[in-house]
Formats: sequence, structure tokens, C-alpha cells
Amino acid sequence: MSSESVAAPGFESSPYFEYLFECLKEEMIREIALGTVKAVIVVTLKNKENKLETWVMDFKNKGTLTKVSDGNIPKGDVLLSLKDGDFMRMAHGKSNGQKLFMAGKLKVKGNLMKATSIESLFKDMGPPPAKL
Repeated sequence: MSSESVAAPGFESSPYFEYLFECLKEEMIREIALGTVKAVIVVTLKNKENKLETWVMDFKNKGTLTKVSDGNIPKGDVLLSLKDGDFMRMAHGKSNGQKLFMAGKLKVKGNLMKATSIESLFKDMGPPPAKL
């Protein structure tokens, strides 16, 4: 595993993933993520230019966050697919996964119960820092 950036230019959620990546370097936060989620969550987001980016949150084995750069999307326990802006509303607690799912804005493959655990992790971590 390389220490490559998880940033994705053109994505509103890029700073959030960078924040999460930095937070996961702290053992206590990693332990909370592993204890709360217990799953590998693959998130694919689409930005306003219809560009796709995928991140892998391994909260089952390692407590890590990586960005898929080679196009090989791994199998996870949960695959989430949604728009960049909807993901940010969910991360900020302004929308919830259930509402997005029911409205057809969030597509989930895999374990639905594990998908709900990611929202509790977002709440535990608190809101990401405001844009500069």
C-alpha cells in the first residue's frame, strides 16, 4: 500500500476524504472505525462533470482509506454509488442514507446493515473542517 493521495480534483468530497485519511492515521480513530463499521466499504462518486472516482474504506481489517487509481474496483462488503454532492450532504449530516436510498439517489450493493454503520461513523468523527 502506497501513501498516495486520496484527493480527487473536481470533487466536492475530496477534502472530506483527505480529512478522513488523516484522521485514520490516529490509532484511536482507526479502532473506532474498525469497531463501528466492521466492513470494507467501496464508495463511487460522480461529480458535476460526470467523472467517477472510487474510494475504498477498509474498516474491517486495516482501518485505511485508499483511492482507486487503476480502475480495478475491489469487492467490498458494501458498494455505495451516489453523486458527489449527495455524499457530502450525508457526511455533513444534512441528509441521511435511508432518504437518499429511498429517493433513488444512493445505490447500495451488498450488506445494507453495514451501509448504515458508516453514517454513525461520520457522526462520531464530527463534521469535517469548513472550506478555507
